[in-house]
Amino acid sequence: MQLHNLNIAIIDKSKTNIELLTTTLQSLGAFNIIAFSHTQQFLNEIETQQFDVLFLDHNIEQLHNHYDMISDLIFADKLLPTTRLIYLTFKETSFDYTCEYPFHSTQMITRPFNTAQISEQLKQHVLQISEFKTAYQFISQKHYKRALLHLKDLRKRNYPNYLKKARNQLLVNLLQQLGQYNIAKKLLIPLADRHIHWACWSLFHINYELKELDKCKQFLATPLIQKVYPVRVFYWQIYLSWQTNKRHIATEQVLAFELEKMSPMMFRLGIITLHANQEVEALDNLFNRIHSIRNENIAYQNFTNYLKTKVLFLSALFEPSKEHTLNAKQSLINVQKTMQMDNPDEFSTLMISLMILEGNHGPAKEKLIQLAEKSSDDPIQVIFLAFLYHHLGEHQDAFECIYTAHQLINRQLKNCQHVLAGLMHKIVFEKIYATNKARAQAYEKIGRRLYTSAEYKNAVKIYGHALNAGIQSNEIQSRLDECVHLSGITDHYYQTQMHRVSA
Repeated sequence: MQLHNLNIAIIDKSKTNIELLTTTLQSLGAFNIIAFSHTQQFLNEIETQQFDVLFLDHNIEQLHNHYDMISDLIFADKLLPTTRLIYLTFKETSFDYTCEYPFHSTQMITRPFNTAQISEQLKQHVLQISEFKTAYQFISQKHYKRALLHLKDLRKRNYPNYLKKARNQLLVNLLQQLGQYNIAKKLLIPLADRHIHWACWSLFHINYELKELDKCKQFLATPLIQKVYPVRVFYWQIYLSWQTNKRHIATEQVLAFELEKMSPMMFRLGIITLHANQEVEALDNLFNRIHSIRNENIAYQNFTNYLKTKVLFLSALFEPSKEHTLNAKQSLINVQKTMQMDNPDEFSTLMISLMILEGNHGPAKEKLIQLAEKSSDDPIQVIFLAFLYHHLGEHQDAFECIYTAHQLINRQLKNCQHVLAGLMHKIVFEKIYATNKARAQAYEKIGRRLYTSAEYKNAVKIYGHALNAGIQSNEIQSRLDECVHLSGITDHYYQTQMHRVSA
């Protein structure tokens, strides 16, 4: 591949920025360039055309920002793993806001950029794709083991540093995909000891998979990591605090973070965290502050109002009372006009919630069935539907939604969206299955479904949860052992748990 063969997209609302970058690219011999001033234009184009390189404006503060957009596209398999993502920012900033993409190369360039910077990025891309072409083909086909074996054959080649980094990142992520955590760990430890940041974060994720949560917490508490990566520390500390039953740490994390620097997804996570921890005053204060900060952004104001209304409905569904129902109803009336236009499915969900709270179960069930027939890739929406089915006493339908949401979350990138959806799933799961016995049975049922569909790696985790929740079953232990073998996992937390529980 040569520079003149590259298909390049520029996504930036500034025409001046687009013209400058286009001129720079053309001076380097790249002419297949399409510029988009609106995100939706690009989303329409990506349905029929793939790009080799994307240049994206660094717009984290916007409601519909490019980081969330890229996360959604990768989740939906609409971006090739060979696509290089280059974010352009006007100030020095850490690479906090990027999703933790398993295979896509990413770079951040500070404006004003120069021709040499852009040229270097394009040359690196061309050489990387050419050198690892076969591996990328296997990755696109999800033949991860074949991709891994091919890259291992390339380990003795004398590459420049950026190609060594790209190769090692691909190797580590492929090992994680295959569940070969200890092998990946051996590869990473020497790199992490040299304070290579991508390796440190990869090691964090492997420790998380192995449930070595103390090591994860120690890493997040490192002053340098907190300074350079405040956003990742934000959402992972929240998630770990819930998993270790130290929820006050999650509250402290939300209250301590600078609200002006929160992305919309971080704000949603902060709101759910405070609501789940019953921090009523702090929750109201957070809504008031964001209204003040974003008072000139009508779309963001509407987004905040919708979120506040949803939180009021969660309160009413978690602890039904006349007061909670009236508050939720009034809030829904206030946002009805704009919400019906902006997010009709979300509005329908809240209307069904109101019917349930007011005792109109027949019409609510009918509308809920109609709404659920629309397939959704948003696990949070599916989780909400599960809770509504639970309130209607439709336990099998509630389980189906819980299962679907679990599958969606398992596919998500390990970023703020993943943490938010995982937290919501945990909260609603514990509400629906209120005892250890009920949770264990639900886990066993999910595990059985995963086993039947040959999703063995995912089943290992779920069967491990079932055993930890209290089911004493030789059949489950045997099934867990079988799934470990069939998945090809050579090392996993739940293997040790299986033997500890059966001992």
